[in-house]
Amino acid sequence: MASSLLVFKVPMLLAAMYAEFVALTPPNATPSKEDATRGYDGRDIITRLSLTISRFAIAVGWLTHGCEIAAILAQEVPGVADVVPAVFSPPFFWQDGPFVDELALDPMFLLGFALLAFGTAVRKTCYNTLGRHFTFQLAILKEHKLVTWGPYSVVRHPSYSGVIAAFAGMVAMQLSPGSWLTVGGALHTPLGQAIIGGWVGWLMLLVFGFTRRVLIEDAVLRKEFGSQWDEWARRVPNTLIPYLW
Repeated sequence: MASSLLVFKVPMLLAAMYAEFVALTPPNATPSKEDATRGYDGRDIITRLSLTISRFAIAVGWLTHGCEIAAILAQEVPGVADVVPAVFSPPFFWQDGPFVDELALDPMFLLGFALLAFGTAVRKTCYNTLGRHFTFQLAILKEHKLVTWGPYSVVRHPSYSGVIAAFAGMVAMQLSPGSWLTVGGALHTPLGQAIIGGWVGWLMLLVFGFTRRVLIEDAVLRKEFGSQWDEWARRVPNTLIPYLW
């Protein structure tokens, strides 16, 4: 009988890779310079490096999930460990035994997957609701309309809520007990700790940047739409989390 790792975790890892691609890939092309500079100078780092940030995050997610899939196959399928690189067969970061942990499906992984799926669903809904107005770069387009329905009737910036949930889910999956990183011993070496700490710290800086970005977007939209934005802000007072923030 196939193990739960092959039946459940491998498909979930593949689904996570697809979800990360959807959540972090712009649905529309970068707006023209003329449109992108109307009402905003574009100096914040999120605007200037949005495509680089999204591609790097996708690459890290795909790397860790792909290595975990290979490690699961090496652990669960006879003969695979003989043909895949040793880096896919834990432990590889830390060779000082004893090392008894095995790749496993942990509740923390399931929680992370749920957060990633939820965040991606929110992002996709925002893509569909905003249509051509959804760009990773802050821009006022020609004949721009203020969208206040759908997820934008719940909070004013739901796409950021979605990407923050997706990032939290990615980290929970990557660092859950029984994951490729934890079983491989990465947390037991200075190099592994530095790399993982840098990754988590980078995501935290991004989240901080998003909280600043929503204030900038509100200012730009208020300048562009005036009383229409004021009425929307009265009806939808929260920016990211209903009833809280």
